[in-house]
Amino acid sequence: MKMLNIKNILVAGATVALMTGCAQPGPEATKGALIGGAGAAGVTALVGGSTSSVLTAAAVGAVAGGVYGDSKDKQ
Repeated sequence: MKMLNIKNILVAGATVALMTGCAQPGPEATKGALIGGAGAAGVTALVGGSTSSVLTAAAVGAVAGGVYGDSKDKQ
């Protein structure tokens, strides 16, 4: 298993900060992103995924949960 180095963590953090910008997502979008990201990462970690697959699953889950929550906010 590879160790995460500080450079990768900083790049990921900067990417997230730039992607969010000044947008103010609704409460359901925020909740959906958190639940989707945590759920996907948790399940992937439980089935024995590598660090990169856990991070990928967290990103995909957060996006999917955010999109779903945003659709709920717009109703």
